[in-house]
Amino acid sequence: MLTPPSPDQAVSPLEAAMAEFFKASALMEPLRLRIWDTEGLTVTQLRLLMLVSDAPGISNAELADRLYITRPSVSALLERLERGGFLRRDISPTDRRGICIKLEDRGLRVCSQVSNEVRDYTAGLMKDLSEGDLAELQRALAKMVEAGERRRLLDLQSEDGRVHEFAHASAR
Repeated sequence: MLTPPSPDQAVSPLEAAMAEFFKASALMEPLRLRIWDTEGLTVTQLRLLMLVSDAPGISNAELADRLYITRPSVSALLERLERGGFLRRDISPTDRRGICIKLEDRGLRVCSQVSNEVRDYTAGLMKDLSEGDLAELQRALAKMVEAGERRRLLDLQSEDGRVHEFAHASAR
């Protein structure tokens, strides 16, 4: 985390923006801790569940690309979540060697609950922002996401020398 500058120290716009970004990210900590306390889910496990919720039948490979982790790591996450009754893995109807991942009732319930809580909490944090502030925030965050997607594509290419299908899709 960034060390706050002393009052007489000049701060670059980048450093100031990064400090505010980290403070804003920390605002989500109470939700993360509640999810951990009630469901025993880490942020990565919850992100995986949310991706499956958005794309039922998603493959291991696509999850690895979207989560920015290795396929063996995805397999370990899937194993734990399957044992916990959050999801199931079925044989792919189009490729007998592949699997399709789908949420079980517990996973559906958690995703729905978390989505509603995060939306309500975030809306509460933003309720005093003007339409102009919200538009400016949306533009800045969209640019940051685009930069992250470009970075992820480059990292994936250098990792194994090939472009992943997800990287192609997100670059469009």
